[in-house]
Amino acid sequence: MNLLDKLEEKEKRIIDIVLNSNNEFKNKIYIVGGVVRDLLMERKIKDIDFLIEGSAIDFIKKSNLKIKSTHEPFNTVKVEILGEEIDIASTRIETYDYMGALPTVLKTGVNIEDDLKRRDFTINSIAYNLHSNKIIDPYFGQKDIKKGVLKVLHKNSFLDDPTRILRGLDFKYRFNFEFDKNTASLIENCLETFNNEHLSIDRIYLTLNKIFSYSYSNKILKEILDKKIYKIWLNKTDLKEEDIEKLDLAKEIFNAAEQNKLYISALESFFYIKPPLKNNFEIYEFFKNFNNVQLALYYFKTNDKNAVQFLNLKNIKPEINGNDLKSLGFNEGKFIGIILKDVLKEKILNPNNFKTKQNEIDFVLNNYSPD
Repeated sequence: MNLLDKLEEKEKRIIDIVLNSNNEFKNKIYIVGGVVRDLLMERKIKDIDFLIEGSAIDFIKKSNLKIKSTHEPFNTVKVEILGEEIDIASTRIETYDYMGALPTVLKTGVNIEDDLKRRDFTINSIAYNLHSNKIIDPYFGQKDIKKGVLKVLHKNSFLDDPTRILRGLDFKYRFNFEFDKNTASLIENCLETFNNEHLSIDRIYLTLNKIFSYSYSNKILKEILDKKIYKIWLNKTDLKEEDIEKLDLAKEIFNAAEQNKLYISALESFFYIKPPLKNNFEIYEFFKNFNNVQLALYYFKTNDKNAVQFLNLKNIKPEINGNDLKSLGFNEGKFIGIILKDVLKEKILNPNNFKTKQNEIDFVLNNYSPD
């Protein structure tokens, strides 16, 4: 099977450029993981990253490719090809010193089979040799793709890296797959025994931001609540499964495009105060520094209709500005700021009295004297 036949022309050109950039590494250049999985599933790929059986840095030093950056500890390189940023990695063996810690690289330049051992699920542990057009699949990932199952490679997989549970939920709903019985049992065991003392919280948030950005992310959130998967990094949450529909409604009302931030915040936030706001200007002042995600979360938590009213107020602005006030004889300084704020307040409280810019000028001249 020649997987490259399924690529678009630009992707084929990128591969040709890499393959022809260094003849010393012939038969040692691979694509691996998600790109191979997606090609086998006849899905559109997002990007092409390369794996070198050996040293990626040595490979790139002897090539004519444009280097953007190198990372010595992982022996990886970023290059630019046809305007695209491409990662070139070295095969490696990793270990985890503690539950949930970031991996430590033990050795780079290992054979491809050893590299595949460190990956999350069998469906992502498939490599493709770009010279021989040969698939390397020691963990039968192709078989699991056909069966539609998610299977880890070893029993400590989730204890080493619990973000694999979160990524597994992404694959489950993206591909309509299911965890196999043993993998589901290992997830339960991880949630019961995992010690998050050394957890890389940055890695958690990186994963959450990704998996909560999709159209099906509310299904992922529901399972996180149902199976208490949030316990990986949280002791508790007051978010409930039945709240998700209400949360999504708040997202729509306030056009909270950053769904990932809204879902994370909803999982982690507990206490919200609903202040007694007496008029539209107080509503404006209270909410003026809220972004759309914060507005949606506040409304979800409090059901305060004042947040919805703010949507009608937030774009109200004075037509006059500091230069207009100076032309009327007012000196530049704090006083101008005070006047403009008072104009805004009156415009919000009495919109019918401020139809034109001249209405604002008249208000200023009737209430303030130039220096």
